[in-house]
Amino acid sequence: MSKARYKEVQRFRRWEVIALLLFLLIGSTYHLFKLIGESTYDQTSLILQYLLILVLIGGALVYFISIRLIVKFDDEKIRYQFYPWHYHKHEVKWSEVADCQVVDTPAAAELSGWSVRIGTGERSFSVSGRRGLLLSLKDGQQLFIGSQHPDQLREALEQCRRTTP
Repeated sequence: MSKARYKEVQRFRRWEVIALLLFLLIGSTYHLFKLIGESTYDQTSLILQYLLILVLIGGALVYFISIRLIVKFDDEKIRYQFYPWHYHKHEVKWSEVADCQVVDTPAAAELSGWSVRIGTGERSFSVSGRRGLLLSLKDGQQLFIGSQHPDQLREALEQCRRTTP
């Protein structure tokens, strides 16, 4: 097994989404306690309704906080894991790659879509927009793996190309 040339662990950094969920969670909790103090509402159904709302918002908050993308590559293969969707690391051997390039999309182009691509024919794993490694595989598939440090990724990729025949 070769020594890792590149390793990166990325987390979800859309703080406006997390702040919105926190605001909704705090606001819902405040509203629940305010309504419990009033005796005109059925307490049991009120608590069950708000408990469901709090569980959904809290679950979404925990989900977004837990998202992480782990990327490693060495002279033999690329390994990636998009947690919590991938329980095991996926790997692509360099021998399966027809072409690879580091993509660094300008910030203005990233402002739409939140990295959602429909109908492009590529699998995309990213928490950082459209900056990362684009792989064209020999079987015709395309795979995009995001990176928050495309310059370091480019340097590591160049080192790997120099040492691999």
